[in-house]
Amino acid sequence: MGSEVEWLPAALRTVHVLTAVLMAWPAYALVAVNQRARMGPPLGDRVDLYLEEMVKGRAIPCFIFQATALVTGVWLAAERGLDGSAFAENWRLMAKLVLLVFISGVLLYVYVWLQPRIDAEFAQLARGPDPAVAARIGALRLRRKRLASVCMFGVLVMVMLGMQVWTAFPACLTLAALALIALFCWRTYRTGTAFGWV
Repeated sequence: MGSEVEWLPAALRTVHVLTAVLMAWPAYALVAVNQRARMGPPLGDRVDLYLEEMVKGRAIPCFIFQATALVTGVWLAAERGLDGSAFAENWRLMAKLVLLVFISGVLLYVYVWLQPRIDAEFAQLARGPDPAVAARIGALRLRRKRLASVCMFGVLVMVMLGMQVWTAFPACLTLAALALIALFCWRTYRTGTAFGWV
């Protein structure tokens, strides 16, 4: 029984970290969206249909990964002897929790409201070319792209804060990391970061 208890925290940490990696989906979605934009018209072709199916098909897995991050994070905190008050006392834990709830809310908004509107516009476009429909699709896709970049920023900040839960960085290093994360998200949003970090 003792050996089981010893390996459990390591297993929980592994699942928690892997979940954070799997939550990096917005970064790859932004790369795909930027690549699609470079291809140009026509709107509604097979590439568009493929992209839309791929993007909307990731919502449920993302909800599952977010729930896993929440459960394993709370479990890890409890395993370290922390109770609910620890979230109020440790701003990094609280920030991670707030960011996770925020990201889940953004995903819920996209899943329940934004994506169905995009699907409805594509269904209308299938009846024939219509500049007004194309403009609405472009505007909705742009909003979804911006939200994906916000989610990516949130996930990366959560990872950075997760590294500090037990050993805090100096404030200047935390601020520098936030600036670099913001820059990376902006570059990914704009260009897809063809050279990895840049």
